[in-house]
Amino acid sequence: MPLTQLIHITAAYSNAVLVAILPHVSDYAKKLDLPIAQPITLNQVARFNPSPLQGFPGGGLWLTNRYKFIFGNGYVWNFEKLDGNPWLSQDPATDWPRYIGKGNMTTNEAIELARTTLRKLGYDPKELHADGPPFSVEGPYDIREGHFPYCQITWLKEAQTIEEKSEASSLTFQFNASDKTLLGLSIISRKAWKPDPKIDVVPELESDYKKRAQGTMVINTNAPQVLNPNAGEESPKIMRTP
Repeated sequence: MPLTQLIHITAAYSNAVLVAILPHVSDYAKKLDLPIAQPITLNQVARFNPSPLQGFPGGGLWLTNRYKFIFGNGYVWNFEKLDGNPWLSQDPATDWPRYIGKGNMTTNEAIELARTTLRKLGYDPKELHADGPPFSVEGPYDIREGHFPYCQITWLKEAQTIEEKSEASSLTFQFNASDKTLLGLSIISRKAWKPDPKIDVVPELESDYKKRAQGTMVINTNAPQVLNPNAGEESPKIMRTP
């Protein structure tokens, strides 16, 4: 199997990918009832990092209200609420005491809410192996400072052979069990794949770009000792329209 090649990211390509995937992200957020103004517009985008892999249009999208989405293989496979999400903490011992509160959801209710979330997105929990007991349930916890009303639920179906890859899946749900809201969701499964959106700009391979850039270099007496083939090139950014 040939290796996936890198593409040269330009502002035009980055913007084309962003425009193509934004409706998918908007529809995803709407189905999950996330507190995001609809439809999502370019003015709500704080940052976008397109995928540099050939044939895999997508990337990471950050909104101004601190929600992050990752799009690839034709679907949104990950989202995170970056504020107020203790599961993103790098130092739980220090951070988790700030999240003490009252729990209003049992573990079984959280598991059923996870399955309901899948149905909202159009997925059958059975198809993604979420109809049985979860692989793990973390939280809520009673810690020294009080009750930590957050839980993370994971379903995992591993592939033992190449033939089983189509059945493999990894699902992770992060909930605030106090107000019963979804803080993060990851769905990794070939069964969730959808057709890639059409991108109006065809990117150049990074290897071809480097060859072309090196071929256009002109050496003269005023040239710097070290030539930078990327000098003066505009970095990818979001181009907003009125």
